Amino acid sequence: MDDFVKEKLAEWGLSSLKDIFEQNDLSDAESTVMVTWLKGNRQPATQVRDFMLKTAPRRLKLLQECQEHGEVLMEYPRLLDTPGMVEQDFEVMYPSKATKLYEMWGSKGRRVLQWAETQGSSWKKYITIPDELTEDQADLAVFHILPYLLPPGFHQSAQGKRTKFSKVEAARAFIDIQPVGTNIPQYLRLLEMDLEANQEKAIRKQPYVLALGDMLSPTQVFLMAERLAIEHDSTIAAIDACFKAFYVLNIEYPPACKNVWRFLQHACYGVEGGEREINPTVRSLITAMKKE
Repeated sequence: MDDFVKEKLAEWGLSSLKDIFEQNDLSDAESTVMVTWLKGNRQPATQVRDFMLKTAPRRLKLLQECQEHGEVLMEYPRLLDTPGMVEQDFEVMYPSKATKLYEMWGSKGRRVLQWAETQGSSWKKYITIPDELTEDQADLAVFHILPYLLPPGFHQSAQGKRTKFSKVEAARAFIDIQPVGTNIPQYLRLLEMDLEANQEKAIRKQPYVLALGDMLSPTQVFLMAERLAIEHDSTIAAIDACFKAFYVLNIEYPPACKNVWRFLQHACYGVEGGEREINPTVRSLITAMKKE
């Protein structure tokens, strides 16, 4: 690895990639073969995963450098259409952070419910949480409460006018809940139309999570990214993949629900960055979450 690459990794806060770069320092010819093979194959899964891991340093470098990540995704279509690839690339970037959401949630996550009860009852007019919950339902309830507890972000028009998103808009930008049986191809078409018609103030800016059915027991859950619906086994798995997609694709949090993602970033994953921009309410909840 040359000094330029080392300097850029340090500049981007990705010094952890140094060892991966050196272990998987492919020649141009080797990289071309793997990228070409990945474009045309989705099986066998073990080889897809192996080639994606070996090409990860180059792909992540491209995504950090480029302004238009769509071009990179055309070169690496398996990143989004193959389960686990976003998560694998994130683990390459942050080896010690890959399982943090699962480690921190559960009993610590439920401290959000306790903290919510100290913040008055205004959030309860937006969302109703049953008194009797299983542990799994309580874990899910916390995710759905967050957009109503934390301040929504602002939309800034091309003319510089700032408009605050509503809490309902923030919730939809984080997890969009739709009825069981929603036609996904039609949903994607309508999403495309919405994004084209409201480029400046589109609420559901990707990536985000789509859940079908009851919020505490959805029948299907998807990560929505780059006009694709990528199904996951659970809500927490989709949220985990969504968070990691922001870093792998090098894109900003959606303005409407950025405080929700910042809370998860600092309270659960422990990923550095944006400390000066943390809202006081978010900071208070982070402190409550981490309290021993």
